[in-house]
Amino acid sequence: MPTLPETSPRPALGCPHFPAKFQALIFRNWGVVPCARIARALGCSPAEARAAAEALGLDPAVDASPCWDARGYQTIIRNNWHLCPFDQLTQLLDMPEERLAFLLKEDDFLWHKLGMLKPLCERVRYRALAPEEEERTRAIAQTVRALRTRENGFDFVAALSGPAQPVPRGADDGRLRTVYSYFALYGDPLSDPSLDPFPDALLAGYARMGVRGVWLQGILYQLTPFPFDPALSTGWEARIAALNRLIARAKRHGIGVYLYLNEPRSMPDAFFARYPHLRGAREGDFCAMCTSTDEVRAYLEDAAYHLFCAAPDLAGFFTISMSENLTNCYSRAQDAGGCPRCAARQPWEIVAEVNNLLARGAHRANPAARAIAWSWAWGDWGREIVARLTEGQIVQCTAEEALATFVGGVEGSVLDYTLSQTGPGKTAKALWRAARERGLETCAKVQINNTWELAAVPWLPVFDKVEALLANLEKEGVRHLQLSWTLGGYPSPTLRFACAGGRDARAFLCDWLGQAAGETAYAAQKRMSEAFGEFPFHISVAYNAPQNFGPMAPFYAEKTLWRATMIGFPYDDIDTWRGIYPPEVLEAQFGKLARGWREGVGLLEGGRGSSPDFDDMARVAEAALCHFESAYNHIRFVRARNADDAAGMRAAIASEKGAVRRLLSLRAQDSRLGYEASNHYFYTVNDLIEKCLQLDWLEGKMEEQAHGE
Repeated sequence: MPTLPETSPRPALGCPHFPAKFQALIFRNWGVVPCARIARALGCSPAEARAAAEALGLDPAVDASPCWDARGYQTIIRNNWHLCPFDQLTQLLDMPEERLAFLLKEDDFLWHKLGMLKPLCERVRYRALAPEEEERTRAIAQTVRALRTRENGFDFVAALSGPAQPVPRGADDGRLRTVYSYFALYGDPLSDPSLDPFPDALLAGYARMGVRGVWLQGILYQLTPFPFDPALSTGWEARIAALNRLIARAKRHGIGVYLYLNEPRSMPDAFFARYPHLRGAREGDFCAMCTSTDEVRAYLEDAAYHLFCAAPDLAGFFTISMSENLTNCYSRAQDAGGCPRCAARQPWEIVAEVNNLLARGAHRANPAARAIAWSWAWGDWGREIVARLTEGQIVQCTAEEALATFVGGVEGSVLDYTLSQTGPGKTAKALWRAARERGLETCAKVQINNTWELAAVPWLPVFDKVEALLANLEKEGVRHLQLSWTLGGYPSPTLRFACAGGRDARAFLCDWLGQAAGETAYAAQKRMSEAFGEFPFHISVAYNAPQNFGPMAPFYAEKTLWRATMIGFPYDDIDTWRGIYPPEVLEAQFGKLARGWREGVGLLEGGRGSSPDFDDMARVAEAALCHFESAYNHIRFVRARNADDAAGMRAAIASEKGAVRRLLSLRAQDSRLGYEASNHYFYTVNDLIEKCLQLDWLEGKMEEQAHGE
């Protein structure tokens, strides 16, 4: 079983805007973690915890929805990462250590998102407040009561769940248009039948707009008997039963189910004490199961065969063979990681072999199953890998890979995750061409609803960007589309537009909203599409800059020296945020983006109230503006702070206060805001209120320093 990693010796960041640390724990978890668990973790009674919450201005009658345990545990983990040690965190989560260790390893690179270091935290204890602390608490409560609103997290689940009759649909043209669920759990989505990743209402919504496939992660040792350690496969029969039920329901809606396979999974040292001859490349406490051994090769093919025998109507699968997960010995795209067997072979030979073994096993059970080889991170080896694919795979490329950019006067290149820059890129074009030469079909992985440029809103109203991308893909002869990664699965108007071919955004909007409202929406989205082109795209900006957490990301009075993490903690690490852009260009570009987007939001004012659909577009556009403005404010603040520019800091704080309060109002209306399937909520309602408290404290500290000087 996986074990919790060791804790860093580096102390966690503090929360000085609260008089006492235990108040931070109560505030961040109130309405998200049950009061009884908060009290148990703090070593106090539930009555004492409720009284402390009420003293902070929180509603003492509130308790947590069970949805947070099931669907929001990542948010709880992040919110307490710098607050309490592992044992207290597991108490808050009501989760055994081995379950937390599994999630850190397997739940979409969660350990990477957290920075691969658990800060050193002292245990948080409840205690009586000193008189001066009580006085500060009363001031906090006054602000909190003025801002307080109900935590509506996961209200959207009910609207997208429940039964639904299959909808009439046109003939299947054989083209793949696959999407990830808007709210499926990522790490182990088939383990709990009550957490249906694709309820019928969601499937019907997808079918209505032309989606023909849905996908979810599969781990072979959880779906088939693992010959090397059967204990790891505990529950595989139940997962297969759940998978088959999903396949049958999806089939009624004309939708196929696909699995994402990233295999073989690495194993801890204890595993290789029993199987030392299978040990491959090492990373930390884990090693690859070397695919240059006969046993592992046989396992991959046999496991795929067993999977497709057990789930005979499974439509297919796609692979990533090189990623943040250690799998084959070349999965890091560098060298064989110290494996002597793989060092004697070519990397492209091994990557192609893994894809061929999985496809061969699947096709032994079901010759019609679609095997899709995704070229993510293949780099310079791509053509060599394509030349060695022998099982009729569909070659999928990230559409924008190696797309040249020129933003803010800076030349760059895209790896993935952009909608602001219109692809496809030269690497994708070259690999599609190589695939066609070998008679293989091609697929583009795209992001239609949103990207890591901004994932905290369900969709971005930039129809012009979608139209231009799909027109370019059609010119390349690309037949199939994977419409999203884990982000971007909301059944939105942009998704419907894409599935309908993505032609003539103006006509689509007028048909959807009516002529007058459609013309207004078209003009607004045109301005927002133009503004979005100013996003300073680089993968480091997309992954690490603060736009996704936006108005909840703290402003730090002093340098933290913590490195920003991938869709995790932005901290104040502007050098990681900016990627290839000089700091002043990063600031200028976010300023251009925010100003242009604000103009588009302003154009939408004329159509508000014309229909619920129009109001939805206006709401998500305004929420996106809050995030873009907040990222701009954050960059301004950090640059001003680093330059000892107090006036610049105050201006950024004042603007940020407005962005936070506007987003808090919008979130009260729309529970989708701040949510993304593989990261859960980027922020809770209380997180946004805490940001207001933190900004007030920061202003007060600056005033004290000014008077002290």
